[in-house]
Amino acid sequence: MGDKIDEKLTELQLELRNSLMEQFIAIRREKGMTQSDVSEATGILRPNISRMEKGDYNPTLDMIARMAYSLDKRIVISFEDIEE
Repeated sequence: MGDKIDEKLTELQLELRNSLMEQFIAIRREKGMTQSDVSEATGILRPNISRMEKGDYNPTLDMIARMAYSLDKRIVISFEDIEE
């Protein structure tokens, strides 16, 4: 049972990270911003932004908040029931 829970949790984490980065990339491009622009606005190194966008880097909540702010957005986090 533990392995099944671990698999589901890993799947949910990956889904959340991918969804977040897809939104970030879409908004960044919509605003005509480069990774360098976001780096300059947030203080996050451009290579780290690139790795986050590729899914190779797990951003902290602080980084996500700074990235959102650089796009004139805010982060909304809520707990919702898991649909099975």
